[in-house]
Amino acid sequence: MKRIFLIAGALVLILVLALFLMGMNRSPYNDGVYSAQVAEFPNSGWKETVEITIENGKIIKINWDAIYKDDSIPIHKKQYSKSGLYGMLAAGASNEWYDQALAAEQFVLRNGIDALAVSEEGYTDAVTGCTIHVNEFQKLVYECLEQAKRQ
Repeated sequence: MKRIFLIAGALVLILVLALFLMGMNRSPYNDGVYSAQVAEFPNSGWKETVEITIENGKIIKINWDAIYKDDSIPIHKKQYSKSGLYGMLAAGASNEWYDQALAAEQFVLRNGIDALAVSEEGYTDAVTGCTIHVNEFQKLVYECLEQAKRQ
């Protein structure tokens, strides 16, 4: 009988400890898909957008893109850039916009948004091969995370 109480007590202790640890490791974010975009079209004509997917409290997918101000460019910036029409390589850049956007997305997935150090001018040295402005990207990711916060 003493042995049964000892085993039952140990199991209760393990259960309480497991519940405590689960509560400590709980993410501050709800699972789901969250999106944000710049409020107005800037002079470039491209309004940046970000969509993140959170599973088990962690960002598992990021899509940084942009839409053009009118129907003269009916596709999103990533597709426009992939097609070669955006022309960053022709202008002397080391990579097209979509390659640089993908590098920034992958950096944040691996290291977290807090690791993306952004200068006052809007650039980062943290992402190899990324020479485009990332300040709006960073801001939009933070907006998505704010939407995902647990209440």
